[in-house]
Amino acid sequence: MPRWSDPAPRNGDEQLFECRTCGARVSQPRSPPRCEKCGGEMQNLSVPRPE
Repeated sequence: MPRWSDPAPRNGDEQLFECRTCGARVSQPRSPPRCEKCGGEMQNLSVPRPE
């Protein structure tokens, strides 16, 4: 069985964010200003990317 390491959103208000530098992921209502692990920029994975 696969084990998922991503912190899935717990409710409709939460979104998934990923650090562009180290790849750390966090699920919360708004984007954190910087990654807690390395200070890198966070990217919202919950919204579709433009084509």
